[in-house]
Amino acid sequence: MATDPDRFGPLHDPAVRSQQLGTHEIFIEGDIVFQRAHGTTTLADTQEMFALCNEVYERYGYVLVLIDSSQGGMATPEARKYQSSVLRQRRYPSHSAIFGSTLLGRAGVILMTRATELITGSKLFVDLVADEATARKILTEARERFVAQGIAKPR
Repeated sequence: MATDPDRFGPLHDPAVRSQQLGTHEIFIEGDIVFQRAHGTTTLADTQEMFALCNEVYERYGYVLVLIDSSQGGMATPEARKYQSSVLRQRRYPSHSAIFGSTLLGRAGVILMTRATELITGSKLFVDLVADEATARKILTEARERFVAQGIAKPR
């Protein structure tokens, strides 16, 4: 997929770009794709989220994902199947931090992550935390790690 730098304005612009994704809100904050989940996540939502992550990856060489699931619901079976399939096929440097999940939501993320890791033999970097500040701190540390490892593309 080709990157369309005008989709949200230039991705390198430090200003936050936003859009609706089904019932969810998406904010592109440089190298962070931030989703405020509202209700059920559908297949179309999941496909578009991966497309946005791919755009950020093309620009930065990695992608950071921040998800506020405090008002989120479960993903549909089709969305979960698609996510699992994509994670098995295409991997790029990334780190996700999810906050506000219910116990059931956290269990679902853990099961999906572990199953994908067992199938692929690769570690998925996903942290489940209580609040946004902690999630952002984790993503800042991941960014610093990507830069130190030489993964980040020069800008």
